[in-house]
Amino acid sequence: MTIEQTPNITYTETDQNPKMTGSGAVIPLIIGQTGNTVDVANIAIKKYKGLAEIGATVANGGIGNADTNMSYQFFKKFLKETKKIYSDDAGLPYVYFIDMGSIAFSNGEAWAKAFNLAMTQKDIGKVALVGFKKADKTAAITAAEISTIVGIISSGNTIIVENSKKGSPKRLMFTVEDATDADMMKLTDDSSAAYIQKSRVLPCVPDGYPEIVARFCLTPYDEEPGYFDFRSVSPDDVVVRTEDMEEDLQNAGINFIRKEMEGSIEHAKICLGVSSAMAASVRPNDVLPHFRRNVDHLINRIYVAAYPYLKKKELQSSIKLFQTDINNIVEEEIEKGAMQEGTEVTLAESSVNPFQMLIKGNAKPVNSTLYIGFEMYISEPDILAAPQN
Repeated sequence: MTIEQTPNITYTETDQNPKMTGSGAVIPLIIGQTGNTVDVANIAIKKYKGLAEIGATVANGGIGNADTNMSYQFFKKFLKETKKIYSDDAGLPYVYFIDMGSIAFSNGEAWAKAFNLAMTQKDIGKVALVGFKKADKTAAITAAEISTIVGIISSGNTIIVENSKKGSPKRLMFTVEDATDADMMKLTDDSSAAYIQKSRVLPCVPDGYPEIVARFCLTPYDEEPGYFDFRSVSPDDVVVRTEDMEEDLQNAGINFIRKEMEGSIEHAKICLGVSSAMAASVRPNDVLPHFRRNVDHLINRIYVAAYPYLKKKELQSSIKLFQTDINNIVEEEIEKGAMQEGTEVTLAESSVNPFQMLIKGNAKPVNSTLYIGFEMYISEPDILAAPQN
């Protein structure tokens, strides 16, 4: 009998609606240009615990702190947003960074190498790019610029999706410096020659980009990112947009900050966490990032539970124990309100490969309330006063 695979655990994202067929912060890895001299052969992952380490000279392990260093300027705002205000706030103990120096985005192989290198870091959940910038900020984004950006993002998405088979799914965030709202929407518009419409890709407007990435990292896995106020962005900092423009951006899958009113109290919040797949004519079930991350969390827990059974004796009792472990995980997520009833994951022996077990399921992530409607009318008043005692 031929054994064609090495022992491994593989997770595959199936088509939507098949026939049965967080509480903490997410550690990010930033891939960014700095202007430093970096050879493609020497790109590496660095780990930093604070801005002082990041802003140190390259000789001292940092990335420098020049005003022209786009990645350092990103970290200044990003770390300000992640700074804890209260002791029980979610915080980031460290971040990862890949210094791309001045390596051009036309060098697709170098950026693909950086993405692949990022995937080796198992404890990250977000990858954010820094460096996209229009050549002429006074002009509309060009077709050539769109093609380059979409090419890099598509490459990154492909690598992320492929890596998700290893049980640690990730998401990709980016913006284009100096881009207008109209520029950003062209990147997800399928009438463009090149475009991106993927549920693991989260484009953002440039205003507030570092803070938006930070807010996504700080949001619990089962919450909508737009539920929480920013720590470092005040309502006065928010770019004011018309309701029509806000709706256009949301439907184009572009994340942005808006000012919201609670009576007379102003809030600065993400309008709604969205992915580039929002722009698709037929939106996938995981179009909203909090759905995607919620299911990713479930996948990761089941993946970890699966490992002790790899290469274990394939006894009927082992299969029952594994199914029990899976059931417990699903029930825990339902009880804490992260998953809905109807979430079901089952284990079965493969009918075509005697060395393989298959885990299949249907995950129903918790919803968020996006609209609240009021209906009221004025009642006819009582004509007669109540009698006095």
